[in-house]
Amino acid sequence: MTEQDDSRYAERMFPAPADHGVARPDRAVATVRSGTDTAADGDYSNELWYQGSGRIGEKAVERIVVYPPTGGLQTQGDPFEPVRIGLLIDMDLGQLLADTIDPIILAVEDALNEGVYDRPVEIVTVDARGLPRENYLKVRKGYQKLVDEGCVVVIGPFISDNSLNLRDTINATGVPCLGWTGTTLFHGEYCFTVANGDIPVEGGMAANWCAQNGLDKVGFFWEQGSSGDLYADYFRAAARQYDVDIVKEVRLGPNPRNLRQHLETMRAQGARSIVYMGYGYSTFHFADAFKTMDWDPPRFMGTAFMFYSNSNKWAEGLEGWHGVDQLGEDGANPNYEAMLERFEARFGRVSRNVVVALSYDTARAAIHGIANARIAVPEEVKAGLEKIKWMPCTNGGPGCYLTFAEYDHRGYKGDFLTIRELRGGELHFRGYHRPTWPSNTRSPLLKQSGE
Repeated sequence: MTEQDDSRYAERMFPAPADHGVARPDRAVATVRSGTDTAADGDYSNELWYQGSGRIGEKAVERIVVYPPTGGLQTQGDPFEPVRIGLLIDMDLGQLLADTIDPIILAVEDALNEGVYDRPVEIVTVDARGLPRENYLKVRKGYQKLVDEGCVVVIGPFISDNSLNLRDTINATGVPCLGWTGTTLFHGEYCFTVANGDIPVEGGMAANWCAQNGLDKVGFFWEQGSSGDLYADYFRAAARQYDVDIVKEVRLGPNPRNLRQHLETMRAQGARSIVYMGYGYSTFHFADAFKTMDWDPPRFMGTAFMFYSNSNKWAEGLEGWHGVDQLGEDGANPNYEAMLERFEARFGRVSRNVVVALSYDTARAAIHGIANARIAVPEEVKAGLEKIKWMPCTNGGPGCYLTFAEYDHRGYKGDFLTIRELRGGELHFRGYHRPTWPSNTRSPLLKQSGE
């Protein structure tokens, strides 16, 4: 008989699953009261209803486990390890970190309470801020960390630059990503969007808004970056369609130079409105220039407009702008209103900004993608996401739904783009984007039939 004194024995390569002991029979429950350190002192505040309710500099809880209701049953053996959803924070969210993470917790709890899924879910967060302000490699490493942690789906990135930066990596690693980017250049087998806007469409919205308001001469600013040419190309094309003249066009850098001089020239050349498409970092410079010039022209911007939620200072800089939003007409979307009631009951605060809705819808897509999968592996979760059809949305109007398919990874459909104006410290709803054919108003046949 061979001696075994010197033999090595295999140990568990990874720790065994652990049960936090918080599961309840009647409802889903998370291991935290809230997703950020702000919950420790309850210092939530938003002076205006549309602003973020967190605080500048708050930090995310790195790992949050949500347990489904047990219904009084006990597992037969060892606890089940949670399925992991990654959250990639790739930008400075200002006052919006809690309003990003807490709706994710709520969405998972809601889905588990509904019986959509019956295993624990872990939300793993990485703070890896990248482009346009920081280095590109940071967000790549952040995404890779979530892949290495075993996340079967990732929420984020949020910024278009980082979406393009990560696109090839996402498709190569094979973990589906639910980005918030509005660029159409974020595509591939594993790239999905629950988009915070639609960059090509936003260019058309701006020109359509100018035309509808009789603003036939416009000064146009667009910003250099991953989406600058998309904004510019589509705005120019739509301006031609609507007979809107661009009297002067300026490409901006991250810190715009000679902004006031450009505006002075545009005013002298007869510009009746200003259109700005970019990251939003120029907003403060615009505010200073308009004030110095004593000029308050009608003006329109893309989804950077929604930075009004990011901080109170952002909101001050956006005073007087119309912009692309995603909050529907006040009180019109029953999914949004009901979610906010649950949000207040769960977290003890009111926060009505667009990020709460966007984050909730994205997390709902993630958990339903997992539930639709045969097994909890990224490839199957990708197929599970593609099975989502007409999921009710809290964002947009009452006719907004989330739908994916094998070759359609852009989720929002219907009234998910709106126009709002920030004026006098109030955020006013100014309509949905519902373009019609010019023939609807110009056709002689229509005129004759109305006689």
